[in-house]
Amino acid sequence: MEVGAIDPVDQQVARPANVPADRVMDFDIYGDLPAGVDFHEYWRGLMSKVPHPLMWTPHNGGHWIAFNAELSDTVMSDYERFSNWTVLVPKETAGEAYRLIPLSLDPPEHRPFRNLLNDNLSPKALKGVDQVITDLTVELIEGFRSKGRCNFVHDFAEQLPVRIFMQIVDLPIADLPKLKHLADQFTRPDGSLTYPEVSALFREYINPVISARRGKGGEDMISRMVSGQVNGRDLTDVEAENICIQVLVGGLDTVVNLLGFTMQFLARHEDLRRRIAADPSLIDDALLEFLRRFPVVSSAREVRDPVEFDGVQLAAGDMVMAPTIVVALDEAMNRDPLAFELKRAGRRHSTFGKGSHTCPGAHLARTEMKIVLKEWFARIPEFRLADPDAVGYASGIVGTVKPFDLVWDAAATR
Repeated sequence: MEVGAIDPVDQQVARPANVPADRVMDFDIYGDLPAGVDFHEYWRGLMSKVPHPLMWTPHNGGHWIAFNAELSDTVMSDYERFSNWTVLVPKETAGEAYRLIPLSLDPPEHRPFRNLLNDNLSPKALKGVDQVITDLTVELIEGFRSKGRCNFVHDFAEQLPVRIFMQIVDLPIADLPKLKHLADQFTRPDGSLTYPEVSALFREYINPVISARRGKGGEDMISRMVSGQVNGRDLTDVEAENICIQVLVGGLDTVVNLLGFTMQFLARHEDLRRRIAADPSLIDDALLEFLRRFPVVSSAREVRDPVEFDGVQLAAGDMVMAPTIVVALDEAMNRDPLAFELKRAGRRHSTFGKGSHTCPGAHLARTEMKIVLKEWFARIPEFRLADPDAVGYASGIVGTVKPFDLVWDAAATR
């Protein structure tokens, strides 16, 4: 990946003695993608070109990158060799600032904290949210349907999932721009804030919320989490801060990008779009393929002890990036992985992670995306990109589609 003209976080280091020369590549997870290059096609291209499935880059403190499904899934799930203690690069800055729970804890310590998330994001806990999602989806679509166009990211993708999430945690919608900006500084930093500043601002925001809700019997997600117990005791103040910040970061980003990738793909592919519009029963299977085809997260793990992996010696403290993207795009997992196939046999991916830290919000994400597809096709069955050549992509810990416009015949939707 070419290093962008402005890279606020890159820290390049010399090649360590344990890194063979043929394992080195020029890769910056926060760097700019080449102009006009599709995000997932770019990753697939990298996978086909690297001489080894495990490579090392001097960027962002120096770290390894797994380029096939087997290695990526192993790094994500084998906590005895690859600790969750540090999940972002650079380790000394981003990783240090993002020591949140339960993501930065290994089993079995993480389990009681993970249970707090599971209990609040389970289908039972989210009973009734389907109607809330449906109502907001319809409201947003009806707000621009008669105009014959919308900026999908700004007008819809950045609205629906985050507004639903803000209801679940019972935080003011007016606070959303601030919180979204802070969350983005962890996943796609723009240099406006240092990592310690991001962490400090999150804690400054969440502390009064925790103080006001702890032990008060509230039914929102934050109230239930901070009033819960782990191993028979109350959460410490730092633990309550960390789990709340983790929830905020996770809830304000991933689904936005899944929706963006899905809708720009549908807008480009007339045959698929018209098949779904003619037969909405295809939505369930199409959703499964969208989730496989468009993973976006590239988190990392820290090597616990010296270990041989893919024929090279990893040192204790080394960072290994495990992109979920390479799992879905590995031909060993999915035949012709860049193709979109309804009724795909043996569909395999790790879009929501792997192992003990599989995303607890997966059920909510699937629910939101299914409702969006259903309600969108019911109201705007035919649409296209206003300018296909203008669609761009950004890299980072979470990949994204840059804002794009959709257009349609408004008269035909009435």
